[in-house]
Amino acid sequence: MSDLLNKIQMLSSRLRESQALMRERLRTINKQFALIVLLLAILCFITLPFVLTPTQKEETTPQLPDQPAEVIEVSDLTEPEQVHEDLGDEPVEAQQELSFDDLEKRAVLGELKATTRVMQKGDSLLSLLSEQNVPAKERMEIVEALELVLDLKSLRPGLTFLFIHDMDGRLMGLSVRQKDNESLAVLREQDDSWVTFSQTGRVETKQEHIQVVIERTFSGSAQKAGVPNNVINQITGALDGEFDFATDIKPGDTVDVIMEGKVTQGGLEIGTKQAVYVGLKTAKLTVHKYAYNGTFYDPKGRTSEKMIMKRPLKARPRLSSPFGKRRHPILQYEIFHKGVDLAVPKNTPVMAAADGTIEIIGRKGSYGKYIRLGHKGGYQTAYAHLNGYRQDLKVGSKVKRGEVIAYVGTTGRSTGPHLHFEVIKNGKVVNPFGNNKISSTQLSDFELEKFQSWAESIHPDFRLHLAGKIPPVPGPKPF
Repeated sequence: MSDLLNKIQMLSSRLRESQALMRERLRTINKQFALIVLLLAILCFITLPFVLTPTQKEETTPQLPDQPAEVIEVSDLTEPEQVHEDLGDEPVEAQQELSFDDLEKRAVLGELKATTRVMQKGDSLLSLLSEQNVPAKERMEIVEALELVLDLKSLRPGLTFLFIHDMDGRLMGLSVRQKDNESLAVLREQDDSWVTFSQTGRVETKQEHIQVVIERTFSGSAQKAGVPNNVINQITGALDGEFDFATDIKPGDTVDVIMEGKVTQGGLEIGTKQAVYVGLKTAKLTVHKYAYNGTFYDPKGRTSEKMIMKRPLKARPRLSSPFGKRRHPILQYEIFHKGVDLAVPKNTPVMAAADGTIEIIGRKGSYGKYIRLGHKGGYQTAYAHLNGYRQDLKVGSKVKRGEVIAYVGTTGRSTGPHLHFEVIKNGKVVNPFGNNKISSTQLSDFELEKFQSWAESIHPDFRLHLAGKIPPVPGPKPF
């Protein structure tokens, strides 16, 4: 038994010795293999330049011609354009980046359609986009894009938005003008995504001079000459009080107008044109008016006298009761009638007879619903038996001549729908159908100098307008 154990121990000892010898041989083989690899790498590094150089020389060494050498032009040595094989045979042109100016220029050429919209009270960016028929998904994308450069809570009434559409009505871009002519814009990319940018674009003031030759009516002739409707209204307002377009104008009379408008760097007109000069010439009358700070003045800095409207209604009324003594239709005795009664249908709009301020608005005894306005020159006008008032009016509200202030009714002591209209001067009632004019105002001192300096920059003949007609030189007295 002991002999068997000795043999087993001897075998295991030999096995361990053989394993150790095998591991030693493997280490030696690995070292030899690594050394061979290292030697091969060094060999390749040394011999590689000698292998490549002949090929390069063969490619770059020109063949010497057998025939006599010819003169080679410089242009013949120009290498052809190298085109990368991955890009095909055609050179790739750099894609030009679009800007909002490009859209404006295309709109000027008629390739796109441009629309301006002045933000009003109650408007929002989403409501303006909806008004432009922009789909809901794109509305949200545009809002998110514009929020990168603009706090949408800062949007206020008076900002001008410019929308540009393609001929199919799809919105291509929009911009909003900020102060200092800065424009914040959103532009549609080719993949229908929206890119936002901010730029300071130059906005210039452009003048346009149009002469209207009267054919039949002023408004028709002005429209035919290309005068916008808002400028037509400015012209009639400028000449109101000293000229009646309904009766005084004749064929062949002329009206000259100088308008100003804003033009973007891309050549696109934004906003509405405004009249800065109006000149009227008839057989009997020549008038020159310059618009300064929203008011028209003659060359000497005076506003024209304004006639108080005699029938301040948006309808042709019937005079149902005149000014003066009359037999009252309800009281049945003679009484002084302080105004005129103008019969028209119920809810006919009532207009302010002149520029003024609301002094009274509300019920007043037998007058029913009543409004009284105060005007310059000691004048007041009163409107009675009304059915209702314009909602935003209150005591202290400013109104313009021709602006709707109320609606005809039959409230108070009244037999039917009509407007009772009064004109008061210095506390005493006067005939509303009389010659009631609000006196003109006169610029003076430094303000007059500013106005005349500005007017001279508008019209080259301002000094002639200021001088007026030169009286004829009297002939020599006889000896």
